[in-house]
Amino acid sequence: MRFLGQARKFLSNLGTEPARKVQYYSVACAQGHRLRGERTLGYQALRCPACGEGVFVLPLSPLPEPAAPPRSPAAHRSAPRAVMDPDPVALTDPISVEIDLADERHEHSEAEIIWEDEVAAEPAAAEVEPAPPRPRRAPDAGSPPAARTAKPKPRKPAAAPGEPETEVRQRRGARATPTPAVRTIEIDPRILEARDRGRKLKLVLASVVVLVVATAAWRYRRQMREQYPLIAERGKLEGIPALDEGHFDRANQILSAAKAAVDALGGAVDDAETIRNAADEASIFVDLAAHSLEEILTEAGRASPEEWPTRFKNLYRGSSIIIDTRISATPGDGGPNYEIEYLVLPAGEAAGFREAASGRPERIGRIDLAGFQLFELARPKAGDHVTFGARLADFRYDAAQDAWVISFEPKSGVFILRTKALEALDWPKSGAFEPTKDPKP
Repeated sequence: MRFLGQARKFLSNLGTEPARKVQYYSVACAQGHRLRGERTLGYQALRCPACGEGVFVLPLSPLPEPAAPPRSPAAHRSAPRAVMDPDPVALTDPISVEIDLADERHEHSEAEIIWEDEVAAEPAAAEVEPAPPRPRRAPDAGSPPAARTAKPKPRKPAAAPGEPETEVRQRRGARATPTPAVRTIEIDPRILEARDRGRKLKLVLASVVVLVVATAAWRYRRQMREQYPLIAERGKLEGIPALDEGHFDRANQILSAAKAAVDALGGAVDDAETIRNAADEASIFVDLAAHSLEEILTEAGRASPEEWPTRFKNLYRGSSIIIDTRISATPGDGGPNYEIEYLVLPAGEAAGFREAASGRPERIGRIDLAGFQLFELARPKAGDHVTFGARLADFRYDAAQDAWVISFEPKSGVFILRTKALEALDWPKSGAFEPTKDPKP
């Protein structure tokens, strides 16, 4: 409740904006005409409507406005001397301004612009006599105030003795070209404050969303953790019997969930390894290849070399194969990898090849067990009978061996321990296994 109250108060403060107090200015131009108006957030560079002189007005002041002093009667004041800035500021006409022409009766001399080049050519400029002042013409009664007083024109710099006329023109053109005024944009502090409040609000909302999602995920994980033992027990009571009866799809669904529950509990359940191995066996049975290795060998021999890799990838890669054989050699026997006695021969040629030992079949397939982790972890001995399943990774022809080389995915191997599941596939018993020896060419 305290958090909701603070959030409601924070949202209500976003819509409130303090009222701004109006500040006025009263500034006199170089000719003595007084301009009055309202100050803005940024400075104002105005042009006097009466004489055209520039007037600079400061922006709003954050300090409190002082008390106005008593106004004294107008007295004779000398006109201030106009000073030019190095970078001229673009003047604008005031939108709404009051002009006090009470001081117009005083005579003011024309303003004179000082050129920087005259400082270097001061001796030569002293010889040039200044032009006599032009008589001021009486103002016409019907003309507007801006046309009564002519705007003073700056004098052009005189050429020094011996100075080429081209340099004088270039200097005059450089001085006559106005420098573009730099426009300064001031941002209201209240806008920055509102933006900061908006960012804080977004941060608070994002934190609330993350907190809600994290809480929901933690509760879901806790509920699932409480159900993990029941899921593992169901895999042992329902999944393994379904695997033995040959219901591979149902067994795979139940045992895969049971294996995930056992892994989540860190194996802290009864018969954890039995459940895991049964789940791996179910995944092999449910994804058996549509053809045996002998049939795939016949198909590969008849296909073109360009067509076969794509065909194998689309039809057989990743599918599982079950092999019943014996270990013929281990890495300790001098070879780099495990070797088995099983050879893949074309369908219908195995019996004839055994009868004629001197002959050689049209094509032969060899099992490559390099990197196969099942045997590297179990470490079987030479002569051991093994029944395992694995997933096909490659089926290619090796010209050096003049044979087809078959390899499996390194981590896909699993020992088939559920003999009843093999009987459901009409698999021959282990006693009927007869090893095939590598024939000599």
